[in-house]
Amino acid sequence: MVRLINNFTLLCKKTENGEEICSCDFRVNIYGCEHSELYVTSGWILAIMSILATIMASGLLIYLIKVRKQPFFLPASNERGWIRPKPMHSYHLLVIAYMALEAFHLIALEVELYPNVKAAELGNVSAVVFSASAAILYTISIVYATPNVQFNENYELLCKKYGPNILLVDIIGILLFLLPMVAWFPLSSLTGEYADRNDIEAANYYFAAKYIAIVIWEVIYSLVLIYFWYKLMSVIKSYIKVIEDRNISSGVTSSGQVQSIKKSARNITTPVMAIFGGLLSQAIIFVIMSISHRTNTIYVFMWNLFYYWIQYVFFPLLALTVESFLIYYTIVNYKDSPTSSANNSNNNNSNNNNSKAE
Repeated sequence: MVRLINNFTLLCKKTENGEEICSCDFRVNIYGCEHSELYVTSGWILAIMSILATIMASGLLIYLIKVRKQPFFLPASNERGWIRPKPMHSYHLLVIAYMALEAFHLIALEVELYPNVKAAELGNVSAVVFSASAAILYTISIVYATPNVQFNENYELLCKKYGPNILLVDIIGILLFLLPMVAWFPLSSLTGEYADRNDIEAANYYFAAKYIAIVIWEVIYSLVLIYFWYKLMSVIKSYIKVIEDRNISSGVTSSGQVQSIKKSARNITTPVMAIFGGLLSQAIIFVIMSISHRTNTIYVFMWNLFYYWIQYVFFPLLALTVESFLIYYTIVNYKDSPTSSANNSNNNNSNNNNSKAE
């Protein structure tokens, strides 16, 4: 075990009163500073939360594939490219990628597993890199899950003449999938390498460059995600309107189909809002970190606590909340499903028959 304490991971300065203040760069080191005990204790709690979120997401993904018989990929068609994952499957994969790697990094910091700062920097950015790549799959899934139809002002169904350029979607998807790996990993590696050499000025430069690169990617991704989500919700809203009008004209009062569609839309909207809100807040914090963290705010405990919350606390809580929400609606939908009702009816009939036989 190696304790990563140098001029990059533990920053110290003297106050006007001659007192020395030392602060940990909690991303790569949680020992040797005034609030080490807080980082150590919270780190174990957050690691457990991250593992729990990983288990929940893995369970739901397995449930969708094995129990519900919903394959990971959408059916092949002329309107879909090679990369065609389903939205909910992609979201669970995103949570698994982020939470599992964050749990590993937190535990590695606790037990001092990293041999040098370079390894710690790569471990710290791994969760962001692979979850960003997984997030691209989620956006593509929304593109290909959106029906290739449109409605006129009277909510009459029209067929689009042209669908999305599937080759372009695949190429952009692959490029954005690989971009975090080919950009953020090298910048993190250079940050750690210069920190190990004790070239703090160069390490701080690459530190700032990495976070600026992440912010640019997050802003572009968030805008693209919201755009395609809005297109999908517009189609769903129009489709619901068509069904409701048909039900009214035919005198049908049952709204089971409409409620099912609304539940599906809600299951897509919840992860989208979680991703958008999380990335927006993280982007704002990363901008501040890239500008002033290494020189000013790192010496202020409340700022450090705020950064720590955004980077390590907010996302595990968000993932746990969303996964709990999805588990709840999975259970509710299962109880309300025709299969569940049929099984209950069969069980009741079987019990009645057994009682008569007795």
